[in-house]
Formats: sequence, structure tokens, C-alpha cells
Amino acid sequence: MKRLNMQRKHSKRLGKKGYWSGYKRGQEQGNRLGQASFGKVFEGVSIIIPSCNQLQQLRACIHRIEENTSHPHEIIVVDSGSTDGTSTYLLRKSIAVRYALLKKDVQMIGSLNQGLMMAKGTTIVILDQNSMVTPGWLDRLLGCLYSDPRIGVVGPVTNGSFKEQQIEVPYMNENGARQFAMTFNIPNPDAWRETESLAGFCLLLRRETLGKTGYWDEGCHSTEEAHADWLLRVRLLGIRMAIAGDAFIHYEERDRDTVYGFPLTTETSGSMEERSRNRSFFVQKWGDADKLFHFHNLKFSTAETDGQISTGKETHVSAASFYPIGAVVQGPSGAVFRLEPGRRRYLHGVSAAGGENVRPVRLSQLDLLALPLVGKPEATVSGSIDAPVAESPEEPLPVLAAPELGNMSMLPTLHIPAQRKRWIELLYAEGGQLYQIGNGWKRPFLTLYAVMSWRAEDYPIQFLSSEELSALPEKQPIIAPPVLHGHL
Repeated sequence: MKRLNMQRKHSKRLGKKGYWSGYKRGQEQGNRLGQASFGKVFEGVSIIIPSCNQLQQLRACIHRIEENTSHPHEIIVVDSGSTDGTSTYLLRKSIAVRYALLKKDVQMIGSLNQGLMMAKGTTIVILDQNSMVTPGWLDRLLGCLYSDPRIGVVGPVTNGSFKEQQIEVPYMNENGARQFAMTFNIPNPDAWRETESLAGFCLLLRRETLGKTGYWDEGCHSTEEAHADWLLRVRLLGIRMAIAGDAFIHYEERDRDTVYGFPLTTETSGSMEERSRNRSFFVQKWGDADKLFHFHNLKFSTAETDGQISTGKETHVSAASFYPIGAVVQGPSGAVFRLEPGRRRYLHGVSAAGGENVRPVRLSQLDLLALPLVGKPEATVSGSIDAPVAESPEEPLPVLAAPELGNMSMLPTLHIPAQRKRWIELLYAEGGQLYQIGNGWKRPFLTLYAVMSWRAEDYPIQFLSSEELSALPEKQPIIAPPVLHGHL
């Protein structure tokens, strides 16, 4: 009997060992396949649904997609630590739904970014799980999106209280939404109209739009502000947005506060204190957005004659076009680069940037991919596929400049980074402006937040007279990059 028990224990240990050995091999194989498929896309739509502890709404949302979507698509659910049975439901739907189960402390913005990273479609839908799609919804949205190559983001109309996207409906509850949509969702290009803003309950965007704008900023205090922040980058790049007035989606009115205590999509939800805090961060990062567009002479009027883009609108390649030239940055793989005009250059290390005090700024893979790599990728560093043989940098370190202050003797020596930082804060307190200067040009840092984001205190600073600064033509401002907490 004793011998039989020993054999059973030995068999059990072997079984457990074999299980974990197989698990490890499967995980390694999955990682290899995932890396090999990175960047590959399919001619279809990726529908991303962030989720947390709303199983009933999620189940209904996915059911409506399956019922009303004939266009090739994939459904991606990113769940942030739900405890209501969502993980079990997703496991059962694993053939029809791709999903990621994140830790509980990942906020909704991080979940959305994870879904964007997983998306493989040529177009992407970001969908609130309270949105119930209807017959023909996706075909109508795609028709509007592809009607003009200058349109990069499209939204539908809805019964929900989303400003210019809200329409009057004849039904009282969701049961009547399908019947209404079958007569409403009829192709009608006359119902398409351009807009300067779109609500976040349903967004259709081109993959190229995401590549230009980058991920949502996880430094924002709410999804509401992260959404507004991303749309501002869309506008800054001259990408058009439109409302497909022939695409109707029912929105199930519920409590819109997420489990994190932040409003999900509307500007009116959340407490006054929360809205004030969120707005404070937005202004801290962007300053006066209207002044920004006026400075750039970017015109967003929809009344352009003969379908031509107005000559006053400046189009930029990507959000990285608004990053400082010569700045040292680091990608998710750990590789270090220097930003150059419209490209990036690999550096063997931070010391190659010109000094040990230069600290690299973290950028996402999307931001890096928007900038072509200098040189051929003939060798790799630390296993990174995007790290070519280093070449001699052609661009100098960023040189920062500011107007001379009246009392120069009050300032400390500026060659110490910490003191330089205090000087920047003092300068802004006095209403000054910091610039990056180059060969015959100057670029203003948009806000103090942008100054700190790019660690301007690590770089040389010069004082110039107002006459010297005025003589330099002003180019596009320098904005802060999105904050990311994950490996994106």
C-alpha cells in the first residue's frame, strides 16, 4: 500500500512537471508566433471593446456585433481585472473573440491602448460596451470614411446625448432600435458632414490615422480627457473627422462613471471636482488650444470650395513632427535614438548623445515607426529588430534659448541640470517663453508641461536678446509625447 501511494505521488509530480513544461513551451511558441505576426494586417475591421465589471453590457454588445456585422472583422476585448465572470465568458468565446485579461489596476485608457496594439485590421473601431450596433452600421461608417482620403476618423449618430451626434428617435427602448435602424441606415452621402469633434462611444479610424497620432495618453486623469487629447492631435495633423449621418447606433443610457470613478465618454458626467481636475491637466499640457491652431494658421472650416484643401492648412506627417529635433529617446525595446528632421538615428547608448546627463525620453513604438530609421538594419542590439548599426549623428544636440531677463544676477549658474530646471520654472512664472533654436529657425515649447516632458534641463540653454529671437522665423511648436505605462 505504501509503495502504491509513493507511485501515485511520483506520478502526480511528473504530471505537474509535465504540465508546466508544456505550458512553458506553449508560451514560448506563442511569443515567437506573436513576434513573427507583428505588423501584419488583414483587410477587415478590428473592433476594440475595453471592459471592466460590466458583463451584461459586454455580452449584449458582442451579440449585437455578431448579429449585425457582415463585413470581415475581429472582436477584441481588453478586460481590466473584472470579478463578475467576464473572464469565464471570454474563455468560452475564445474562438469568436480575441481578448486580453489585464491586472485590476490598469485603467481604461491602458486597456484601450492594449487593444489598439492587438488590432490587425486595416481599419479600427473603438466601441463603448454600452453601444448596441444595428443593421448596416459598419457599411455606412466605412462608406463615409473611404469617401475622401483626407478623412481619418468617423463617428455615427445615436439616441445618446452626444451633442451634434444625437438625433431624435421614435422608440422608447432598445427593443425598437433595430426596426428603426433598418429604415434609417440607408446609404445617403448627403447626410455626411465634417466636424471638429467626435464622441468616444463609437469611433472608426484608419490604421494610418493611429500610426500618425499615436496611442491615447495614459497620463490623463480620465478617458474623457484622453479622448479629447487624442482628437486634438488628429486636428493638429490636419486629419479630417466626419459624422456619418446615415449610420445609427443605439446607446444604452446607463451610469457612465467607470469603476475607476472617471467618466467614460461624455463631457457632462463626473463630479465638478473631477471635471476641474481633468480640465486642469488638459490645459497644463496644451495651453490654449484655439491659440495653437490660430498660431499655426490651421483652418478647420468645412466650407471649402471645389473640394480642395484650403491653402492655409498645414499638414504634418505625424505627431512626432512636433517633437524636438536632436532629443534623445528610448523605445519599448530599450534601444536609444536621436530624433532628426523626419527620421530617427540609432545610438549605441545615452553617452553617444553627447553627455552622461542626457536622459532619454520614453516614446511608443507607434511614434518611433512614424519616423524612418537612418541606415540599414544590418545589426541588432539587445535583440531589437529596429536597432541598426550606429552612424555618426548629423544633428547637434538641441540648443534651448530664452529672452534675456532683466536681472541676470539673480539667476544661479545654469550648467547644473537641477538649477536649470528651477530657472525654467522661474522663467515661466515670469511669463517667459522657451524655444529650441536651430539653423535659422526657432520652435517654441507649447507649455511648461512640454518643457518638463522633454527634460529640457538636460540640454544647453542660451539667453538671447529679443531682437535676436525676433529675427528667427518661428516653426511648429514642440508638444509633449503621450505617457504610456505599458510596453507599447
